[in-house]
Amino acid sequence: MLTAEGVAVRYGSGALAIDGVDLQVEPGSIVAVLGPNGAGKTTTLRALSGFLRSETARVTRGRISWEGRNVTGFEPHQMARLGVFAIPERHKIFPNLSVSENLSALKARTKRSRSAGIDRAVDMFPFLEARLKTSAGLLSGGQQQMLAIARGMLLDPAVLMVDEMTLGLHPSIHVQLFEAARKIADGGTGVLVVDEGTTSALTHADQVYVINGGRIRASGASSEFQDREVLEGLYVAG
Repeated sequence: MLTAEGVAVRYGSGALAIDGVDLQVEPGSIVAVLGPNGAGKTTTLRALSGFLRSETARVTRGRISWEGRNVTGFEPHQMARLGVFAIPERHKIFPNLSVSENLSALKARTKRSRSAGIDRAVDMFPFLEARLKTSAGLLSGGQQQMLAIARGMLLDPAVLMVDEMTLGLHPSIHVQLFEAARKIADGGTGVLVVDEGTTSALTHADQVYVINGGRIRASGASSEFQDREVLEGLYVAG
């Protein structure tokens, strides 16, 4: 569905952010991109979702494809039309709007009604029902992440990408977020999760890519990364 082949990204400063990244997101699967801070995880997500120009960066080598079509260099609105939607690490919700207003702030890609969309969001994260009139800025960090994911699903994405999904959140929230990701994937959406942590990702992901120093150091089924010493070695092999 969505693939990166030998992708290299360079920033305006001349710094090479990622080099030769190969990655694939299939329908109905959870793909985890793991690695330490500064490894190239977020740059990879931005390359796939079209958000490089806002970071004064560009793909200098390689190819990004959507269902076989070359989409290298596409802008975010072009990728969104294809069904590729990304949730950033920061500024993911409108804090001054209510939960309900956040859920209706984005124009749906399909003709799904607003009420049906909210019903789907509440089914995924039941706590939202009692907080529809609450200012989104008053939600906890974990709740804001859940709201952002629920809002992203209202767009009926073919691929949903979440940057640093569990960063700074209590471990008890990690499981809820990955269970939601599994529910989303079971509905046919490809889910790409960028994360610095590994425990929940390895438990729930189908495919894992470990990136460090801008390069993919290892990839495979999550079961292949259960050896903690091997995984830790990949984290420090920059």
